[in-house]
Amino acid sequence: MVQQSSAVSPSTEQVSLITGSSGGIGTAVVAALQERGDIVIGADRTRLDGQDLAGFYELDVTDAQQTSDMVRQVVEDFGRIDVLVHSAGVLGGTPDPLVTTTEEFENVMRINATGTFTITREVANLMRDRGTKGTILLLSSVAAKEARVDYLPYNASKVAVLHIMWSMAKILGPAGISVNAVNPGPVNTPLWAQLADQSGSAQAARDARAAQLPMQRFAEPAEVASAISFLTDPSNRYITGVSLDVAGGAHLGMGS
Repeated sequence: MVQQSSAVSPSTEQVSLITGSSGGIGTAVVAALQERGDIVIGADRTRLDGQDLAGFYELDVTDAQQTSDMVRQVVEDFGRIDVLVHSAGVLGGTPDPLVTTTEEFENVMRINATGTFTITREVANLMRDRGTKGTILLLSSVAAKEARVDYLPYNASKVAVLHIMWSMAKILGPAGISVNAVNPGPVNTPLWAQLADQSGSAQAARDARAAQLPMQRFAEPAEVASAISFLTDPSNRYITGVSLDVAGGAHLGMGS
């Protein structure tokens, strides 16, 4: 289950667990947190070839028992979890809500929403029980903030992520644990490539989406990771319950 490079001695470095560590944003987060000196642990369905991690754990976020076991194993192996960045998620395969099956809706919700709840609960309980004043950072999306005509299960799941974040921020604040969310817009990752390809005209879809943004371009994964690095810095732990758009100005004039 675990691939660990070496034992970790007690230190003041943060122990940071990144789910979805093999994905586009997850990979950038791993690099950003390593650069600031964190002990970075990855979790995903498969390990990215060549990725240098303090440890890696196989994780299917829809498996509650595996998730619970994995979180406890991380604490056993590394002593604690100071930071959780939960970036694992899927888009779904059917753009049109009117032909999306109930099974697909339930599957996307199970991965993106239920999976987020499960790992947040598990890490939160361990942090609180052990007196760890840590940070939990969840990945939502600007898609959670507006009505859209495609990928309804994904959009709905990301609304659920925000509500998980808000509730957990209230619950965990007294324990000194901050809980926030970052909401990317379009990012140059395989997830957006999937969306563009499914539209039937990938480049046209990318150009049309970029034209809707004041910045007139997609984000790079490192730009999203930079915001995550800020919100998971221990000096910023007083910031909690925040939903931060990293979206090139999307929703300007809409009160967000």
